[in-house]
Amino acid sequence: MTPTHNPRPLPHGHTGTPAWLYQLRERRQNVKAADFTRAHQLVERSGIIPLLHQAQQRARKSNAGRTRTVSLRALFIAMTLDSWRNHGRVVLAEVADILAHQLTPAARAQLALPAWPDNADGFESAYLAVRRAFHAAEAVMDPSPLPKRRLPRADALRLEQQADQEQLAARRQLLVEVTNRIVEASLAPARAVIEEFWDGSAAVDATPIRTFSRGVSATGPDTATDPDAAWYVREGNHRDPATAPQACNTHSGGKTRKAKRYLFGFEATLVVTGDTSAAPPGSTSAAARDHSQHLPALVLAFTVHKPGHDPAGNAITALRDMRRRNYPTGWLAADRAYNAALPENFHIPVRDLGYRPIWDYRIDQLGIQGTHAGALLIDGTWYCPHLPETLTTTTADLLNKKIDRNTWRARIDARASYRLRPKAAPDHRGARRMLCPAAGTHPTVACPVKHRSLGRDPRLPLIDITPTPTGHPEICRRESLTFTRDIGIRHWQELDHGLAPWVHHYFRLRNRVEHFNGYAKDHEAIERSRTRRIRGIAAQSLLLAFQIAHANHRKLASWLDTLQTNNQPARRRPSNRHKLKNPRRWTPNGYLPDTTPET
Repeated sequence: MTPTHNPRPLPHGHTGTPAWLYQLRERRQNVKAADFTRAHQLVERSGIIPLLHQAQQRARKSNAGRTRTVSLRALFIAMTLDSWRNHGRVVLAEVADILAHQLTPAARAQLALPAWPDNADGFESAYLAVRRAFHAAEAVMDPSPLPKRRLPRADALRLEQQADQEQLAARRQLLVEVTNRIVEASLAPARAVIEEFWDGSAAVDATPIRTFSRGVSATGPDTATDPDAAWYVREGNHRDPATAPQACNTHSGGKTRKAKRYLFGFEATLVVTGDTSAAPPGSTSAAARDHSQHLPALVLAFTVHKPGHDPAGNAITALRDMRRRNYPTGWLAADRAYNAALPENFHIPVRDLGYRPIWDYRIDQLGIQGTHAGALLIDGTWYCPHLPETLTTTTADLLNKKIDRNTWRARIDARASYRLRPKAAPDHRGARRMLCPAAGTHPTVACPVKHRSLGRDPRLPLIDITPTPTGHPEICRRESLTFTRDIGIRHWQELDHGLAPWVHHYFRLRNRVEHFNGYAKDHEAIERSRTRRIRGIAAQSLLLAFQIAHANHRKLASWLDTLQTNNQPARRRPSNRHKLKNPRRWTPNGYLPDTTPET
């Protein structure tokens, strides 16, 4: 709301003027006609006005009532203008002052705005009109049935149980579409350039954002003033924190572990563009050195939700919204919170959308993860049934300090010879034909069962066959075998965990999303609650959309200046990227010494 005290003495001639009104007048900047036109085009390009108008019409119980003083179009145009001035931050008091006193007469007439006097009463009238318009817009896409105030916990539970879940799901879908349309509007002018320089690869991750409310214990009698928010507790995993952070330190066995970080608010799941194109280590080609050809990290879709609540489902929601806007698909990097989900919640939907997921594993997920026809799924890759025991637990042995990094590197490279090779591309159902490592015209191992593999190359590892009463496994009796999409889908990935292609793709994509998180937190301050002073998940999502759109706009503008367009030279040099380490020297415990930089 408006300030109630003046932090400094009023200048001469301003007797009787409230301090907050004087401060608003001091910060006023007349909106140029060109800026108004650009903001108007952005709002129209987003297409959010018809969506919200239709939702409001469906929610109305009758046609009674007068027309709103501030229309949806006027509200979002002013919010866009305010976000451009404040690094993406939107403050309704400033929005009201823009509509009341900073637009040109032609713009005011176009938006059908009344004339508000430049005094305290006039501002309060304009501010109330803006506030009513904003809450009317966010109310039709609020997926929470709770009023945005402190409630007895029993009343909050009753309201959630009595709510129409289908209606809340429809509101949730509308919220995701509206907020992502705002983000898409910031990318639309450069959409053709984005698709030219981007192969569809992306990374998905969740980052915490505070809400303008003080957290309370989940076991207390009342909710917080923002009942939609919850505690974010970081302990190195992504469990659902159902209690306050003070209660999250107790673990089995009587041991306690202090949370690394906690805050009260929401999580924003971001889908960020990635870049997997690069020259091999040691390359000095001009294409490898031309960093202007690399698309910057941009957010293409996002969702806001309670911390730790259904990370996989929220990621799929954001990815589906991207597919709705016809973005291409490619590699998708995700952390351990996502591959630990149930296959029907993440692994199957993400592949149905056309993505090729890559991920890391927890220590309890390493080793043998599944079997099929005798083949062993180890660390996400299918291997020969007769893989030596020392190669089965290689990564777990390193993390348990049973072997050193050099031994791990040697074993991982040796294990690659035992992997099953794809015989052909997956069919329309996702089934893939896999070839035994000793089969085909170019075997990678020598096996007594496959006689044609013997005597070809003395450097090939020799399979040590252990006789069993049941005979050889099916994969050994056949040249190739079909693996349907659902077999091992929870852990299987196309790239071999630990080898250079996996290291290159996974960390290149993961670093992109971490970079954007830091970038937006430094410039747009997306984590701070003071940049979004309206409570509720719908309001927080809407205000965050303007901050993300502003970050996208700044990154795109800087990058486009490094490109040659219309036979004109670039206006600035591309930023110098740090030298990348050789992915062939990576280990889970850090890079091996004497690395060769990757150009």
